Amino acid sequence: MKKIRYIIFFVYTMSFASCNQENFVTVAVEFKNQDEVLVKFWLDDKILRNNTIKQGRLDAVIKVPNNRLFYISFHNPKPDRFIKHVPIYNNPTLRLFTDDQNNSSFTIKANSMKDLYDMDKFLVVTSSKNQIDYSRYQSLLKKDRENNQAKFNALSKKQDNASSAKNDSLYTLYTDSLRFQEQLNKTSHNKVTRGFIANNPNSYVSMYLLSERLDLKNNLALYQLLYNKADRKYRKSWYGLYFAKRAEQLEKLKEKYIKKLEVNAFDVSGLSFNYGKYANSKLIVFDIWATWCVPCMEDMPAALKLAKELEGKSVSYVFLSYDFNDKYWKQQSQKLGQINSYYLSGKTRKFLDEELVVTTIPRYMILNNKGEVLVLDAPSPSSPGLKKLIESML
Repeated sequence: MKKIRYIIFFVYTMSFASCNQENFVTVAVEFKNQDEVLVKFWLDDKILRNNTIKQGRLDAVIKVPNNRLFYISFHNPKPDRFIKHVPIYNNPTLRLFTDDQNNSSFTIKANSMKDLYDMDKFLVVTSSKNQIDYSRYQSLLKKDRENNQAKFNALSKKQDNASSAKNDSLYTLYTDSLRFQEQLNKTSHNKVTRGFIANNPNSYVSMYLLSERLDLKNNLALYQLLYNKADRKYRKSWYGLYFAKRAEQLEKLKEKYIKKLEVNAFDVSGLSFNYGKYANSKLIVFDIWATWCVPCMEDMPAALKLAKELEGKSVSYVFLSYDFNDKYWKQQSQKLGQINSYYLSGKTRKFLDEELVVTTIPRYMILNNKGEVLVLDAPSPSSPGLKKLIESML
């Protein structure tokens, strides 16, 4: 038995070593209007080397692992500003992603160190395929933030118009929408990240993003599905193995952290929600929405279509409303033709907020017929990811 364990350990360490090969990369930094900046190269928590930008130029050659992120931090010896005579230093850090080619290069071009805080103000010219991939991911995040801010500004303008017109009901509606749009601005990067991984399974960047998921515990099935879509060489990469190790540990502990969601709600006829109604369903999809939530209503046609497609597949699609006006919810729910539609009580909302940290909507969750949460934050029905995830869990 000891021999078998030794062989397994040997194979694992050999796999890990094979994905930790190193190569030399060249890094150049060009600042037009700044000099004497200290530069530190990092890998994880280890400083690889220190350099100084002199006369607006730095050229360095460093040895780093293949297909890994390393960091460059910039330190100006002169304070950026003073607050009450206290010097304030702004020290930006850039992430660069190596590939498996020897002598790959990175050239960072900017007017000064301050430009490194804004993606539009500096340029990274590189031969690293992974860096190009990672820059594309960062651009998607930036575009998402801009889109969310545009929606927030549009809702804010509508709120102002409602206030000027002294329309209290519309003002309240837009106030609620603004509050949740503001929360969405803080969390929608999760949706962008999952979308990138799903659309780019064979990518070392996707393996890195999987390895960093903070919500892995509550969405293990979703991330395992995304991981299994990748080819073997990506799953056996440094980040791929790290993700697999985290997932294996969580799988063993799954029963200890699964939460049961007690739903206190009533339908349009006034009948209380009961899991017994869905005893014949292996899975239950909860669509948490509100009539005033713009993203919810944008996804509603896809949600209604998916709910119909899932009929007869041991899956029930249930709408749970976060509305504050049950009469308006009932009117809109019937108008949309929702089946299995419920209005949530304050007690359940409090549990969702405090215990499951559901701070934004729309939220799509997958549970079993006992009410145990299997996936806390599933993809939206407007993407193919939700249906694929459900089918993989049946």
